[in-house]
Amino acid sequence: MVEPGQTLWRIAKAYGVPLDELSAANGIDDPSRLESGRAILIPGAPETLEVAPWPAPLPSPPGTAPFAGITTAFVWPLTGGRVLSRFGESRRTHRHAGLDIAGRHGQPIVAAAHGRVIYSDNRMRGYGKTVILDHGEGFQSLYAHNSRLLVRAGDEVARGEPIAVVGQSGNATGAHCHFEIRKDRVPVDPLPYLSLEQR
Repeated sequence: MVEPGQTLWRIAKAYGVPLDELSAANGIDDPSRLESGRAILIPGAPETLEVAPWPAPLPSPPGTAPFAGITTAFVWPLTGGRVLSRFGESRRTHRHAGLDIAGRHGQPIVAAAHGRVIYSDNRMRGYGKTVILDHGEGFQSLYAHNSRLLVRAGDEVARGEPIAVVGQSGNATGAHCHFEIRKDRVPVDPLPYLSLEQR
């Protein structure tokens, strides 16, 4: 039974089941709406897990382990995009605070890790339409220059869930995603935290 504060994303993450597969198995059209007290069928689940409501950390799916010494594992926000610009490269007035990853106009950008949306707007100077996620443990991720935003502040998102669409809003040349990982609000090089292979 679904308990208050649980979401379909947290349940899918805990059991290691794709969100769309879990939605289809339960006839759920809108994963963001999950009423308390509803029974949920988990495809292939050998046992029942305790899924704590937000903001408690999620358990790792079966067969996984913490990545790089932290419980937040980051995946690439774009599939197949080459890195155009790396962290720390010198710019005219500053050093680059993240990675620029090439993409196609309209290509989905996904959450690099599960978390909560703390910013989804276009008011950050130069960044254009931007999403920022909070992942706990002092980690945040930022996705900028989008053409469209698919989430709102306060939403909870799962790792790999689409959150925006590639564009070139703000100070951008060509379609790409400017991606940052921040630790205690300070940008750090994302590469050591990302999986070795792109999704």
